[in-house]
Amino acid sequence: MFGKITLLIACMFLVNFSYAQNLSIKGRWNIKAGYSLYKIFTLDEKLITIDDDEIPFKYKRKSNLRLEVNYGVLKWLEISGYVGLMNYEFVTLEEWENVETWDFPHNYPDAFAPTFGVGANFQILPLFVRNPKCKWDFYIPVRYGGCYISKWGGKYQYNYNPEMPLWDNVSISGEVKSNWNKYRHEYGAGIGGAYYIKNIVGFYLEVMGGQFSYFPELVRAPYSIRAGITAKF
Repeated sequence: MFGKITLLIACMFLVNFSYAQNLSIKGRWNIKAGYSLYKIFTLDEKLITIDDDEIPFKYKRKSNLRLEVNYGVLKWLEISGYVGLMNYEFVTLEEWENVETWDFPHNYPDAFAPTFGVGANFQILPLFVRNPKCKWDFYIPVRYGGCYISKWGGKYQYNYNPEMPLWDNVSISGEVKSNWNKYRHEYGAGIGGAYYIKNIVGFYLEVMGGQFSYFPELVRAPYSIRAGITAKF
């Protein structure tokens, strides 16, 4: 009888020890500083064109900086919130009317807009990795966020070119309905990965599909690539 009880206690101890050694993100804090390039509605000149009929312009991409905080609520689930800044160009009606055709595309003044949002990361490795000191993260990120563009509407305009490639253009006919709402949103899901040096600080990369244009009535942006540094504690 004593032997059976001892064996049962030993089995319970081994099970508990095995569970304790499993990889888990519950209670873990994670901070990320990331960088991405987002399309804006003004144009830039292409470096290379394939044929003479190709439109020699493309939509500019500007910096999108983000600081994100994640917290593990389950063994495999993080919730997150972020704030950041987006760089874009603004166009006044006077500037638009004074641009000469031979000076196209034109460099307009720069402005910055605050960005913010929430999300979740569904971590994959805790489902089957037992090493609690694993230096990798692989996860499915889901994000919803917004941006407030102050220099939009009123005296501020947009220089829309209906001849841009259909991959970028929203409207085939070139007829665009003005939307002067200063709040713009983005959303998407994808896949992400991180590698930690000494299991504390590392680098991460996320590739997501969804809606990532802050000017969706003008420009398509169905994907986002973001990279940066990350730390966990």
